[in-house]
Amino acid sequence: MEASPPRRKPRPPPPPGAVDSLPPEILQQVLSFLPLRDAVRTSAVSRSWRRLWESAPGLALEWRPDTDPVVADGVLARYSGPVRSFEFVLHQGSFWRADGWVPLLAAKGVQILKLHFGGHWHEGSSNCLGASIFSCRELTSLDLADDCVIPAAPPGLAGFPKLTKLRLSNIEFPDSGVRGLEALIAESPLLEELLLDRLYFTDDEHSYGFEEWVIRAPNLRSLRISTSFDYMWQIIDSELPSVEDVEILTGGDTDNRDFMKLFTGLARVRKLHLEIPYREVNALEGLSCTFGNLKDLSLRTNFCSLSTMLCKICILKNAPNLEALKFLIMWPYPEELELGVDLLNTQWIEGLLDNLKTFTIYLALCQQNEMHFIEFVLSKAPRLQELRVVVLRNCPKSNEQLLEEITRYRKASPQVNLFVSRLEIANYLLLQDD
Repeated sequence: MEASPPRRKPRPPPPPGAVDSLPPEILQQVLSFLPLRDAVRTSAVSRSWRRLWESAPGLALEWRPDTDPVVADGVLARYSGPVRSFEFVLHQGSFWRADGWVPLLAAKGVQILKLHFGGHWHEGSSNCLGASIFSCRELTSLDLADDCVIPAAPPGLAGFPKLTKLRLSNIEFPDSGVRGLEALIAESPLLEELLLDRLYFTDDEHSYGFEEWVIRAPNLRSLRISTSFDYMWQIIDSELPSVEDVEILTGGDTDNRDFMKLFTGLARVRKLHLEIPYREVNALEGLSCTFGNLKDLSLRTNFCSLSTMLCKICILKNAPNLEALKFLIMWPYPEELELGVDLLNTQWIEGLLDNLKTFTIYLALCQQNEMHFIEFVLSKAPRLQELRVVVLRNCPKSNEQLLEEITRYRKASPQVNLFVSRLEIANYLLLQDD
């Protein structure tokens, strides 16, 4: 008579306090705090953990840029819980996968969505998102970048009711043009952060007929606009009552821009980074609004002409509480004429630069007008703590010569510290393209 096989001993129950003894809903909650890769790996812990991650609430589905999209397909097919965030970089040949992902993510209540379509652009390579992107009604953050086309919104779904952060970079609006973007922003009433970088409006661009449109966002605090052409956006103070931090870089293509109107719309800001284009006349002559909140001002500009010099003075006259001032020298053209300190002194008014603490000139060649402006600031800023000059490597003066020259200038502040450093040409080129 054959002996019966030995019976397996029953596995003892987990001791009190063991992780396996916790209710599944607690374990799932724990998994929701793990990175996706680690959460999926817990399926190897034990049989009871094998499918636990699939229903863990609010997993962050985020992958590295080199991840095969098939991996994301498998996770989305198995994961049944609500999606807190989804982040993926799609490369050419796999752009189409976004069309299947977005409806699934909308159904799972995705809150943070970041889709970048990597690779070099060529004709026909862009991905056109389906209208299902507007069905992601739980979104709080949307980040789309690189060769992506946004379709016209379905009726009644122009924006996102819970969105607080919107970043659009190298995005095309072929159907609805600037009006579609205007509605997208206005119909996202909780928006606090907005980035518009190198956008394209195919129909408008071909006809060269941009209409003025207004950025309307009552809760917006941070605004970034970077573009190689002016597609006629407008900033009105009453439409951005909460804005504090603004950066506008236009690549110098602002021939039709009313800078007086623009500055009037920025009267509330605390931090401003702006590109001042070359104009034959002072674009801000007669500026009357006061920037009472402005503490930090950064200007991309040059010192090549009287008009650009006077434009800077107009801004400074109307910023009585300014504490930090930075000039990033762009387009280092030869100076048209030397503008001495005496001319700058004629523009001085009582209180100008009274609260300034730091002053930086970046990418300087230390031409005469640059040096005269440094001398002017040093002589008028009684609370200045730091003057920093970062010069290009091809500046003809050594750091020691520059420091010695600046040291001889009259200083209104007894506690100011002076710094001179030099920048490599390669780093300068990177900054010019930034």
